[in-house]
Amino acid sequence: MGTVFNLPNQITIARLILSVVFFIMLGLFDHRYSKVGQSIVPLSGEAILLLDVSIAVFVLAAASDFLDGYLARKWGMISTFGRIADPFVDKVFICGSFVFLIPITPLVPPWFVVVIIMREFLVSGLRSFLEARGVAFGAGLGGKFKMTCQSITIPAVLCYRAHFQGAGATAALAAKSVVLVFLAGTLLFTLTSTVSYVRKAVLLLREK
Repeated sequence: MGTVFNLPNQITIARLILSVVFFIMLGLFDHRYSKVGQSIVPLSGEAILLLDVSIAVFVLAAASDFLDGYLARKWGMISTFGRIADPFVDKVFICGSFVFLIPITPLVPPWFVVVIIMREFLVSGLRSFLEARGVAFGAGLGGKFKMTCQSITIPAVLCYRAHFQGAGATAALAAKSVVLVFLAGTLLFTLTSTVSYVRKAVLLLREK
């Protein structure tokens, strides 16, 4: 019991709770302020505050993802529960965040989110298949870059929606360009890390 409820696992559970809070806030914003065909209308102060608080919740949850893994490795508290719960919560957190961005801004189209989710299903399936056969299949460097880029892109999109979409042309264009670069980076890391994981899985299967 003590191993299951150690500090890194408590942080993982807290991240899941923060994810739910984050989703509720974005859902509330969508219900109250997002209007089809009127997404470029400047937001009210209340709407901006809601998005700013959402960004703070997201950043806190994303920081906890790096913290729990660091503590688990440093203190030797890696557990079976943590190995299962941590990637599960990460997928709920990231995939759910992108899903909730779809009605909030046209910068995140449905096909983009489908690519993100398909990648997670594929990698999870490969990991389950290999580890069930006794082959270790941990996270690679590409996956870590992908997660880092996603963790920057989501708050960047929300910041653009809160403070720049519908603002002056110059500021809005500059901010939009930055967000598009992050979105392109997320897509690139998603695709390249998928290829890397598939190649790694094939090599491991051949060795096995």
